[in-house]
Amino acid sequence: MKKCAPLLMVLVLASCATAGGPFKQVSFQAPSQPDPELRPYLHDVARIGVLSTTNLEPLKELDLEKVMGRLAEATARGLGSLPEKTVVTQDEIRWNCKDLRFDSTGVLTAESQAALRDQLTLDALVFVDLKSLKAQVTPMSPGPYGGMTNQPGLDLSVDLQVALLNLRTGQTWTQRAEPRRNWQPTQMQLMGDDQAERQLLQALAGPLQQFLARLAPPPSQQVRHFDLGAE
Repeated sequence: MKKCAPLLMVLVLASCATAGGPFKQVSFQAPSQPDPELRPYLHDVARIGVLSTTNLEPLKELDLEKVMGRLAEATARGLGSLPEKTVVTQDEIRWNCKDLRFDSTGVLTAESQAALRDQLTLDALVFVDLKSLKAQVTPMSPGPYGGMTNQPGLDLSVDLQVALLNLRTGQTWTQRAEPRRNWQPTQMQLMGDDQAERQLLQALAGPLQQFLARLAPPPSQQVRHFDLGAE
């Protein structure tokens, strides 16, 4: 028992020193690392570009070009949390590569990839592609508490593919989930109303957020204790 007394005394003194010592707890946000599955595609990547497009025919109720432009802007903002990466927006890419056809088939050709590497010195590219879209106006729509209402609705079904392409190695990672459905009440007059565009953005936001959460997760909150008495 006497042998344990010195050890017990040391532990008590250490506890008292920690509790009453000159320490300060500091909370801060630290960059989060991408999903381990995606990290190899970002190896030696300093500049990453964003493109979004679709080969679907225009719809009178929807301005698809504007929706895809907003989707590209949201993607670029989301990639901004990647540490030590420069994000090149879609507008900058299209402005500097006016002669190239960036669509579902042309963006991944050898010519396009070479131009992105040489003209814009891009190391990687995030490509958002709306594969399919079905829009149907229905005489009834879901109610806020379940069941159906007599109010007309707009039923959207979308299929979105997001790809991460390393332009140096040629490696490509693709995310393509099951088509998503978004069904909301709407007004009878859709012409000139951007409700359908907002609804489409909501339908596309889910799979895009899943992708960004893996590639560019938001900063994490961390806590550190600093010894104010240390020199």
